[in-house]
Amino acid sequence: MCGLVATVHAGPLADEQRTALDRLAHRGPDGTACWQSVDGSVWLGHRRLAIVDLSEAGRQPMVSPCGHIAMAANNEIYNAPDLRRELEDGGFAFASECDSEVILHGYRAWGPGVVERLEGMFAFVLWDGVQRRLLAARDRLGIKPLYLAETSAGFVFASEAEAVRALLPESPTVAPEALAYVMTLGYVPAPLSVWQGIEKLEPATVLTWQPGERARRRRYWEPPAALDGADSPTRFAALFEATVARHLMADVPVSLLLSGGIDSTAVALGLTHLDRTGIEAYTVDFGGADEEAEIAAETAAHLSLTHRPIRLPGVDIDSLAHCVARDFDEPQGYSALLTMHRVSAAVAAKHRVVLAGDGGDEVFGGYRWYDEAETDARNSPSPGGPRPPWYARLAARAVGRVNRPDTLARRDPAAAWRAFAARSPLHAHASRLFPRFLPEEAEALLAPTGLRFDEERMLEPLRRHYRSNLPLRRALQRVDLMTFCTDSILAKVDRASMAHSLEVRVPLLDHRVVEYGLSLPLMAEEGQASKPTLRRYLEGQVPARVAGHPKRGFSLASNEGIDWDAARSDVLNASLVRKGVWSRRIGALLDADHPYKPARLLTLAAIARWSDAHRI
Repeated sequence: MCGLVATVHAGPLADEQRTALDRLAHRGPDGTACWQSVDGSVWLGHRRLAIVDLSEAGRQPMVSPCGHIAMAANNEIYNAPDLRRELEDGGFAFASECDSEVILHGYRAWGPGVVERLEGMFAFVLWDGVQRRLLAARDRLGIKPLYLAETSAGFVFASEAEAVRALLPESPTVAPEALAYVMTLGYVPAPLSVWQGIEKLEPATVLTWQPGERARRRRYWEPPAALDGADSPTRFAALFEATVARHLMADVPVSLLLSGGIDSTAVALGLTHLDRTGIEAYTVDFGGADEEAEIAAETAAHLSLTHRPIRLPGVDIDSLAHCVARDFDEPQGYSALLTMHRVSAAVAAKHRVVLAGDGGDEVFGGYRWYDEAETDARNSPSPGGPRPPWYARLAARAVGRVNRPDTLARRDPAAAWRAFAARSPLHAHASRLFPRFLPEEAEALLAPTGLRFDEERMLEPLRRHYRSNLPLRRALQRVDLMTFCTDSILAKVDRASMAHSLEVRVPLLDHRVVEYGLSLPLMAEEGQASKPTLRRYLEGQVPARVAGHPKRGFSLASNEGIDWDAARSDVLNASLVRKGVWSRRIGALLDADHPYKPARLLTLAAIARWSDAHRI
């Protein structure tokens, strides 16, 4: 993996370009290089983390033999060997063994249609000096990030928002709407970023632009919206193990993140079936009677993997939180990123590549809230669909529209959340996923900015991916995959790992595995045992208690080792309060009795620490 920077018709920015590349040094410690078009209007910069073809031949930006087409990419293209053979048969000569080169020659052969042929994780910017055309693209699931800003004359791009900021003529201001999303959803949904004027290129999107024209965005892939698949243990095993095999493509050793759960254990079993025993498997060990670590150790021994516990007893969470705030280009409300940051540091001491089990819950329906949603739908007046009008009227009266934190603090929070959840299945889903702040509370805290943030605005990113023709479970899986997974989980994994120059690969989010899982008709056993497809794959081949182990993953316990007074002080004294972004009445919401009071404080503390670290 790597970091990229690009400026296209954005003016002379030599000093700013160097600064932007320096801000991505952690993404590419093995080299830096740049390319500029003959007329000086296009510049590409690259920081390299060498994983495939460690020689100088694999360095970027890559340039076509004619010298007019250049590309900077952050990628692993798992079907590169197949594409390379096809391109070589067509007469294209390769200068390296690097998988990135198939993007360059693939564009020469197939134009913008190269994107549909790529299988893997990627974000790239390509300039075609012959056609005078810019092409930027991001992989189907958004595993790799790409930020951009449109200037008066062109564009700037980078792998992280901090690098884009360095390229703009004036430092952008924080976007109040983005902060409202962090408070209500826990993350900033694409295409928004936390900065005004900077956006994320959405997953599965190609952007094309030519001077004098408006940029065009084309979505080239969607998750399945029909249940026309069939679950076959033999077919799934073949698909999944082929996927794991392709994710091992590297000229450096590959390791594994192994918890006591089903998803990473499935990846471990796939490695064993591929005769890749001995691979080092890392597990978080919180000390004491940690059943998670015990089960992972038992699994590793059973599958002949080398178990490497990462011991995290007595973690100074407050110091870690400040460190994470500095390293992340956007705030998040979820505490799991703290653990991922520590785990990545430990793994990166010895490895550059690690496989992980992220995505299994979204693809195969593992989250408990899917079961809860189905139960509620069966018991609701209108199962799985819109609520009757009297529900909405009741909810509106219960919630009300008041925009003062101290007024909101005096109402019954449990009743307000019940009323919110009663409005629709998506309302209920949001209330289960991240129950911290209702939209009117976020609006009240951001009142000095004049932001209007209601329920419709809060849920709009989720609604874009919701398909009412699907059964509720599959519809919510689809929503989570393209929102929570992309903008929270994968963003967390990328920033935490790349802060330590570590590449994380996620076989369960290979788009073919996603298409398999989300196209399956509902199975009777899904209500009793989650992820039946993965359970059948593991059956009889791993320790029996893996299947019955409750989901935990790599997460610090949220109430252990936290200095609550320090967190409250960080919120009350945050630059966001001093500069009139947050209301000075914020203390009223912090101190009010609330069923989610600790989580609310930690969410605001995460935002406050991020804003101070980035000098908002």
